[in-house]
Amino acid sequence: GQDENNRWLMVANNDGSGAQIVETIGTNADKVEVNWSPNNQMVATYTESENFDNQNLYFIGLHGENFKSLTIDGRGFQSKWSPQGDGLLYSIYSSASDYKPTLWLANVQGDSVRMKKNLSINTWAEKCTFYNSETVYCAVPQKLESGAGLSPELARTTPDDIYEIDLTTGLANKLNVATGGHTAEKITISADGQYLYFTDINDGRLYQINLK
Repeated sequence: GQDENNRWLMVANNDGSGAQIVETIGTNADKVEVNWSPNNQMVATYTESENFDNQNLYFIGLHGENFKSLTIDGRGFQSKWSPQGDGLLYSIYSSASDYKPTLWLANVQGDSVRMKKNLSINTWAEKCTFYNSETVYCAVPQKLESGAGLSPELARTTPDDIYEIDLTTGLANKLNVATGGHTAEKITISADGQYLYFTDINDGRLYQINLK
């Protein structure tokens, strides 16, 4: 709405029925990321600056729950939930990473944030997909310039490699598979883990990679 008092985070059924207000967002729409957790506890996140390199991340519950916040060590927050909704994969950039996007993992269960771990992989969360709660596949640019986190278009024509990340150990393995020099987005993986699919950000076409 044009009036800041008429801007809301809402949920509804697929057909638009059953609409209900979750939170008023006023002038903070740009700070709210709608991201429904698979365990149905949280429907969105809200970031608030603490200082130049740090932000507080708040989890917005479906029923007004007051979840514990998480301090994230950067800006440019993007995130994806694990299949069970107890892990949050996210990317941020900061002066410590030369303003390149870096992947982190946080274990989140209700009002408990048990762990926050830097995976030391320079890519965006939107270029990743969960295979299961322990394994993530990501398209990682072969080269990133300083400041790419602030200006993602700097990597728009940069070819990607595919990495398999073990979230239990934090180990990342660059797979010996060819992306054909494409810049990947919208990555998905088949249920049996045999095929990885992605679209090229530049031509919009769908591509397939055999993982096994």
